[in-house]
Amino acid sequence: MNAAFPTIAQTLMSDLGPELKAVYLFGSQTRDGLATAVSDTNLLLITSPNANVQAVRQSFYPLWQRHSGLLKRAPLVASQNALQRHLRFNPHLALHLLQYGQQLAGSTQPATLFRTRVNPYEVYAHLAHELMEASAALNEQSALETKQHLHRLVRQVTNKPVPMGQTAVAQFNIMQQALTAVLNQLPAAQTWHKAAQTGQTSPTIPGLQAIYNENHKNIFVFNQLTPRQIAQINWQALAQHLPKSDDALHITTVAQFCLMALYDKALDLRFNKYQHKWGINFLSKLTPSSPQILRQAARVPSQILIADLPHSYFTAPDASDETLHKLIHDYQNRMLNIQLENELLFRLGIIPAKFEPPEPLPDRTASPAKRLDAIFQHLDWWADFYQTALQAQT
Repeated sequence: MNAAFPTIAQTLMSDLGPELKAVYLFGSQTRDGLATAVSDTNLLLITSPNANVQAVRQSFYPLWQRHSGLLKRAPLVASQNALQRHLRFNPHLALHLLQYGQQLAGSTQPATLFRTRVNPYEVYAHLAHELMEASAALNEQSALETKQHLHRLVRQVTNKPVPMGQTAVAQFNIMQQALTAVLNQLPAAQTWHKAAQTGQTSPTIPGLQAIYNENHKNIFVFNQLTPRQIAQINWQALAQHLPKSDDALHITTVAQFCLMALYDKALDLRFNKYQHKWGINFLSKLTPSSPQILRQAARVPSQILIADLPHSYFTAPDASDETLHKLIHDYQNRMLNIQLENELLFRLGIIPAKFEPPEPLPDRTASPAKRLDAIFQHLDWWADFYQTALQAQT
């Protein structure tokens, strides 16, 4: 562990007093031999229920200016209740915190803090999605961030440093073999894999059975992805012949894609966000359950509340009204998307009634601080609403 982390934690504790209950470190920095220039470094702040987010920003931003290269992201910020709710929707994070989380400062927290029910399908669905996102690194022209994403996944799964100079193809093969070995133990994944083996494939691309589009992603779905198959394909040339040159190429297998769609992206599946373009439409045979859909619906406001908004706010280069108005505008748009999805879920009969927050968001005449506080509060209400709806159906 880098010696700066205890100092950072103690500074936050000193500045925030009783509003900050505990500081945790997780990610590669907690494991000897895995901390490198591309390490995923994460802090978690457990706050009191009514902690002042402006005070957290004021304490953290000078630390960010000095240590951004080490920290890479602002901390996750949550009250104990909000964190435990978040972990129910993100069991992969709960497992990681339980295994690797190290408390740096603060009062002793309950032994059950990171414990939650874990469905292996949900954990490995998340990993399948992460690997599909990182597969864009197979194109040598991909963004550095994508290559680092794949690099981090390999270190997380193998718990070993990645050898210097190891290619993206070699890293992807390691991940693919590890995930395939796990999925072979899951009955549903075996069923999807068998269906893929009996389906037709592309005459020009070995094993390709379907192509989907999702936003700016071209998703190529294969019956399987063995090291030999991966080595046979010129991924850079294939990416250059996509319909739009700015669209990224992502690859996955039928079993991984079906697992991901049902257990990690069920809301997207129900809203037809994956557009079938060619081959066998495997997703048309899947019917997500209401609890599966509600889990993704709940995960969205919780992720913004605990991770996305704190990062954007706490690392903003200045706290001027202009900067904050732009940030507020961006996140109010995301809130609008949450509201629109809620409307659709009601029309589809997945929830019995639309959710109306107890108070409306303040208008532009309110101070930026008041508007930000309201966004944090609304996100908490939305996450609570979906947790309640989910509990009613399980």
